[in-house]
Amino acid sequence: MATDTKSTIIEVYKKLFEVFNAGKLDELVTHYTTDCKSVTPGTTRCGREGILESCKLLLASGERYKFKSEFDVVISDDESMAYLTVLLEVTKSDGTTSSGTNLCIFKKVDGAYLVSLDMYC
Repeated sequence: MATDTKSTIIEVYKKLFEVFNAGKLDELVTHYTTDCKSVTPGTTRCGREGILESCKLLLASGERYKFKSEFDVVISDDESMAYLTVLLEVTKSDGTTSSGTNLCIFKKVDGAYLVSLDMYC
């Protein structure tokens, strides 16, 4: 069962990037809990409105992300929560790149895994 859950978590995470890169932000926020938090260096945003605000700024800046490492997924014994970490490469609009780690904590809500905490550093 845990293998299926791991695959589900990775699938949801990849979907976040797919809809972000397509600019489908209204769809993106449906993958977050209503009380979610997003933490980046110097900024913490709360709720789906905060996620929407952050993503609009990121899209406007021209930043794009791709995965640089394998996904590390750890699932709670009761499978109600999980976390995922991955190294990301960020390409800025001027073509420069940098790397950072993304940590997402997922919570199972009504049978679906949603992001409760999204941290990037």
